Amino acid sequence: MDLHKLVGGLSKSGALSGFLGGVAGGGLTSMVAGKKTKKMGKSALKVGALAAVGGIAWKAYQQYSSKQGSVQAANLHQTRPQSNPQNNRVQFDFTPAQLPERAFNEVIEDTNTSGQILVMRAMIAAAYADGHIDDNERARIFAQVEMLDLSVEEKAMLFDELRKPLSLSELVAQVPNSQTGIEVYAASASAIDMHAVESQRYLNQLSQQLCIPSELTSDIHMQLANANM
Repeated sequence: MDLHKLVGGLSKSGALSGFLGGVAGGGLTSMVAGKKTKKMGKSALKVGALAAVGGIAWKAYQQYSSKQGSVQAANLHQTRPQSNPQNNRVQFDFTPAQLPERAFNEVIEDTNTSGQILVMRAMIAAAYADGHIDDNERARIFAQVEMLDLSVEEKAMLFDELRKPLSLSELVAQVPNSQTGIEVYAASASAIDMHAVESQRYLNQLSQQLCIPSELTSDIHMQLANANM
């Protein structure tokens, strides 16, 4: 994933407008480009890497909601398998216009390190979809992890996963709610070559295990394509 290009495209498209309290808005691209101080640039890259994913997820969900409408809402209550001692299932609800922007913000905000780590884990697992992580992919992931405000132990854990990423089922088992599921899918799609057969197969399996409607995944792909134009 070309972070600079993705963040710049999202800023121009409006996907980041207002996201994370405006930090990821119009001034983000210039900060990422190095026109501010080194400290400010590092902060912008950290926010940009995560806000880009959050912005895509939120914009796609808005687009999906506007197209689906309330008529189909009753048919869009989704479930996915997860270990549960009572019924072995947990419900994810992708009903249009029910998830607020605040919920998407909270997944990747600075106080939610578990959400940040999960998004990075999703990128790492997706990059490994073709059976290996090449040097360029590894370097980009290293750079993004270094920008996060994580402990040494947390960063080391992510670096270790470059050698042995989470399996698809392990990744899905860590997703706690609908908005995180959408961001995990967006992060995976942003870190992968969507033209490759292995990548398409991986994303298809991920969306099925998260029970994300196909219309919503299509909107995520569209937002990614628009951001990378």
